[in-house]
Amino acid sequence: MHRILLFQSNLAIAASLLVALLSLGMNPHLNPTMLLGALSLVVILGVPHGSLDVLFARQTYQLVHITKWIKFLSLYMASCLLIIALWILAPGLFFVTFLLLSAIHFSDDINLPGHRLLKLSYGFAIISLPSLMNGNELTNLYGMIVNAELAQQIVLISKYVSLFLLPFLFLLFYINKVNFRSQLEIISISILFLLATPILAFTIYFCLMHSARHLVRSRFFLDGFQRQQFIYALILPTIAVIMMGFGIWHFKLTPSFEKDLIQIIFVGLAALTVPHAWVLNKAKFSKWATNSF
Repeated sequence: MHRILLFQSNLAIAASLLVALLSLGMNPHLNPTMLLGALSLVVILGVPHGSLDVLFARQTYQLVHITKWIKFLSLYMASCLLIIALWILAPGLFFVTFLLLSAIHFSDDINLPGHRLLKLSYGFAIISLPSLMNGNELTNLYGMIVNAELAQQIVLISKYVSLFLLPFLFLLFYINKVNFRSQLEIISISILFLLATPILAFTIYFCLMHSARHLVRSRFFLDGFQRQQFIYALILPTIAVIMMGFGIWHFKLTPSFEKDLIQIIFVGLAALTVPHAWVLNKAKFSKWATNSF
């Protein structure tokens, strides 16, 4: 494992275990301070990894002319707007689809070439494990995005999935003879999602594992770009996302502060995740990253 990736792995493991330990005496109830802190970390440390899509697209589609850039950006934005429209028109379908796609997308964080079932089990564990120890809090969280009845059903199903996945993951460790580093990553992230309040667990995972690992891998994959181009790609689209988020919040004009923040976080991430995953798939990035590291 490359020393930069090793540092990122150690940081994610240490932060996950520390936050999980501190969460034992923490009130799991959502509060405005926690939400603002989570949103700030997601924007500063999480969103920039998706900003690199412009470099992936440029490298994959050879975007050298303005007309090609306009076409790509139009399709990218149209995909985002389509996801937002789906949430408005069919929030239940939107949310279930988002959870499934997120599990598949997160499964590529672990460097295990050839072990697709194990990787998928890890991805779905990230989505389902919070329901075991923090089911009520997760139901309240989901209830801010979809109706309360559907939120309860999703959490209940997640509990059954978790009860199956935990022993299944350990069985796969044994069968596939998974290396110690990958075991440690999966176990520490699982402990984080079991013990920490859901929004805090997601923030730590999304920023220090998912986003950070993507940034490290991307620097190697996009080695044909200069450092200045890399930095500009990280900053400029992130600023655009922040401005769009403030615009949406301003025009929503609802009195529910917590609900607004939750919807901005989850719906915004869902809107960006679909075109983001599409670009990475076209670039064959996940296959390259898994095999290279």
